[in-house]
Order: sequence, then structure tokens, then C-alpha cells
Amino acid sequence: MAFTVHSTSDLDRHFQALWHRACNASSLGALTPELIQLWATERGLDVTSVEEREVGIFARTPAVVLAVGDVKACFPKIQPTGDPSWEARRLAAEAKATLWEKMEWFSPFWIPRDKTEKILGGVKLRTREQAIQLFNYHTSTLYTLAFQAVCIAQILPGARSLREVCALAREAYLAFYSGYRAASISALIPAIEGGLTRIVSGSESELPIGVKIDRVIDRCIENAARLHYERMWVPLDYLTKDYLLGEDERVFAFETFRRWLQKSFFQKTGEYDGVTWLNRHMFAHGTHSDWQDSGNFSRLVVSLATLALIESWYDETHVVSLFFPDMNEDSKLLWQQALLQANAQMSLKLIEQQRYQKHGRLVPEMPTDDGVLLRKALLSEDCIKDLVRPLREAGWSVEVGEPDERALFVTVVAKADGQQFGVALLYSCATDNAIYRRLADTSVAVLYRGPPYKQQQYAYGIDVHVGPVTGWLPPIAPSRKSAWRSHLVWRRIRRRVTRGMGFMQPAWKIWRNRRRDVF
Repeated sequence: MAFTVHSTSDLDRHFQALWHRACNASSLGALTPELIQLWATERGLDVTSVEEREVGIFARTPAVVLAVGDVKACFPKIQPTGDPSWEARRLAAEAKATLWEKMEWFSPFWIPRDKTEKILGGVKLRTREQAIQLFNYHTSTLYTLAFQAVCIAQILPGARSLREVCALAREAYLAFYSGYRAASISALIPAIEGGLTRIVSGSESELPIGVKIDRVIDRCIENAARLHYERMWVPLDYLTKDYLLGEDERVFAFETFRRWLQKSFFQKTGEYDGVTWLNRHMFAHGTHSDWQDSGNFSRLVVSLATLALIESWYDETHVVSLFFPDMNEDSKLLWQQALLQANAQMSLKLIEQQRYQKHGRLVPEMPTDDGVLLRKALLSEDCIKDLVRPLREAGWSVEVGEPDERALFVTVVAKADGQQFGVALLYSCATDNAIYRRLADTSVAVLYRGPPYKQQQYAYGIDVHVGPVTGWLPPIAPSRKSAWRSHLVWRRIRRRVTRGMGFMQPAWKIWRNRRRDVF
């Protein structure tokens, strides 16, 4: 039996004709393998096999699959729009995409699905500001130092478009954890545009940035669509992002990355209405400074790593895997280097705080660090050590408040036997007089950390005790006073007894002898 050899273009024409005939039939749902085989035979095709099955990697589409030699064609049994199951998945995908836009981010690669669902569930009923805060909270445990080190040391070098950025990304990573945060963020913002330009390369590199984004993402979606259908011939309506948005998770991630680039990162200055201010034009034109927020650094590192993955789907090299790589020796050393820098920076910060405090001043704010977190930690630690513990040892139960929003003071309330009083602890002596006066209204003492520094200049007009916390002795609680008096009486008895004996005896012997005299 002789077989007719068909070129790929001929087969495409035949498959398109078969699909056109199927669409003109009564219903796509009525398609059967026998019917497709009959139509294919009538067109002179040498049918190798024909079967009815579901196709797709994620969501499955019922179809009739025709094989002509080594080439296969997929004829879906549902319309490209209007199917109830497809509509439900499409609406769910759009709802998730809206939530990612709310967080000014995209559906992330390399993060477990249960983690992303938890993030999406948490921000659903929140404002944009609250959603960003919750996103930063969750990603602080996901986009860790180690995660970022793997992105920089193992993922970026695999992309030709980002090889020139690798050394810069390493330096920015180490500089960020050395305290130079704004400089690190500013160094990486232009790298995204440069990476996109190098991906398209050639004559397309002169195109507007919006066109570049569409060219790159459309190619990625096209390649993902072919894999979704096992590289079979499929009608064009089933290969679009509109059809596959809820069908293929890779297409969904690519499309949300496109939306983040266009609606957030590259949005025009006058049209940007976000919260993170991670915007290329805001940065370039200097119209806003909130792009310096520390959380934007991890966003930039992850977006560059995602761009490396995008490139590998654009040119179909797939050198960057959809599975996050295990940490190798290079990324481990980079991570350890960042930890060393962070630890050294913390020691320097503590010395810096002490130096400024000696001069009665707070450390000046930096664009990415207002000093509140460190002040809050130091204030809380000294409050427990120098104020709460002495109060408890004096017999009081203590309620400790939260430091104020600038971490300039914290208040405590001591209670015992129906009595109570308040005490305030300032971060330093050199605090505004208005704060002294406000705290004096509810406290019996206003104390401060460190040594006195021009106390009269700041604490004037105060009619309660003011002084260093380490020099203040709390009053004895009422329940402890009787016990304390017994202790004083016992000390007098011991002195008299030992003086009469001519030498000092251990206290336990004196107590034993006293018990014998009594009993």
C-alpha cells in the first residue's frame, strides 16, 4: 500500500478544512473519531490513528485527536467561548489576576501553590495599602536572603540578556545588607528594561518598551500553548491567551507578569496610582522617592530572575527551570557573605546609636531606614531589664505597653493590692518637652535610657521624678512591706546576737538557734 507524503503546510491546510467542516456541523460535542476519520479519508489523508481523549497539562479539554503519520491534530469538542466549565475557570483566573494587580505583583514562579493561595485569600477583602503590607509580611518568609542568593548566583547567569547584570546584582545584594539600601534598589531598576531590550535584540530593540513587552510575552504564551497541546495542530482560537488564561498556569503567570510590567513598573508617571512606587519613570524623573522602600529590593531581584525564565521560554532554550534549583556552593557562599555583612552592619548600628545618644540626638533618618525598628528593640529590651524587673522584684505586677510609633517612649503600669501607678521610659534624655509633659500627666516618674544630657533643658516644668532609669528605685509593694519589715527586724536581731557572741555566725545557724529558743 502506497502512502502519500504531505508537507507540513499541506497538512495545516487539510486540518483547517476539517475544522471548518466540524464547525459547520450541528455541534462540536457531536464530533466522533469515526466522523473525523471519514472526513480525513475523503481528503486523501493517510490516517495513522484517531481517538477521543482529553488534552492539556493543567485544565483538560475534550477533543478528537487525529494522527497522520507523525503529525497530530487536535479538534476540541467545546467552543472557544461559552462553555460553563471554561467560563468558571476564566472568571476565577481573572479574579486572581486582579488580586495580584492589587499587590502590584504577578503570579510568582517557584513559590508553592498553598503559599500563593494563602496570600491571595488574605488580601481579598483588604485595601491596597493593607494588601501590600500583608504581601510584604508573607514574602519576607518566602523571598529570603537564601532565595535571593540563588536567584542571583544560579538563575541570572543562565540568561544571555542578564549576564551583564550578574556582577551588578551581586554587588547590590551585598550592599543592601550592608546598609546601602537605596543605592542597591536604584542600581537594579534600569536592569529590567535593559534585559527586555536584549531579549528581543536586533531591529526590534529600538521598539517602544510596551511593544517589546508584548513581543516577548506573546512568544512565551505561544510556546507554552504548543506544549499545552503536546505540540499538536490546534485551531488558532484555542491558542490565545484569552482562552488559555484559566487553562494553563504558565500562561497565567506570563500574562500577569505582562500586566505588572505595563500597569505598574512601566506605567506612565501621570497614570501610576500604586502604593509601592516601584515605577521606572518615577525613579528616572525623580518625581517620587518612595521607590526606596526596602521591600522593593526583593521584588527587583525576583523580577529579574523571572525575566531570565521568560527569556528561556521566549527562545525555547528552557535553561531556567520552572522548579527552583537547590542551593549550590556559589549561592551558599554569597548568602553567607550577606549574613556576615548584615551582622557587621548590626554591630555598627548599635555603636552608631550609642554615639548619637551620648550627644542627646537620634541617628538621622535614611531613605530606607528611619531607625524606628532598632530604637524599638533597644527601648523594649532596656524597659524589661531596667524597669520591669525591678518593679516585679519590689512586688508589683506590671503591664507593659507598646513603644510609640517613633519608638521615643514606652509606658508601664504597676499594680498591687488595689494600688497602681504609671511609669514612662524615654529612649533618651534629649526628648521634646511636650512629650515629657504629656507623660508626666499619667506617670509618677519619667525615666530615660542612658546618661543625663542637658536634662533641665528638656525636662523643665515637670513636677514628677525625672532621671536615668538605672538610678531609680521603685517603691515597695504593700504586700511586701510587712515582709520587708520582718527582714529588717531579723537583721537587727542577728547583729545583736553575733555581737554578744563576739563573732559572726552564719545566718542559718542563728535562725536554727532562735527556733530552738522559741520551741
